[in-house]
Amino acid sequence: MAANAKLQPVDPVIEKLESGEYERQLDLFQDIIDEAAAVLRQAHAAMKAENTLRS
Repeated sequence: MAANAKLQPVDPVIEKLESGEYERQLDLFQDIIDEAAAVLRQAHAAMKAENTLRS
């Protein structure tokens, strides 16, 4: 009977969830956001130091 059973196609989303692909993408995205935030903080500090910060 097992030979007659149809194999269900594996959903690619489920595969990515189980393999940790989405976790790796989220970690990469978080690193990019953290880097961008650091650049913005540096720019803010530089503008504040030059007293050119605008509201």
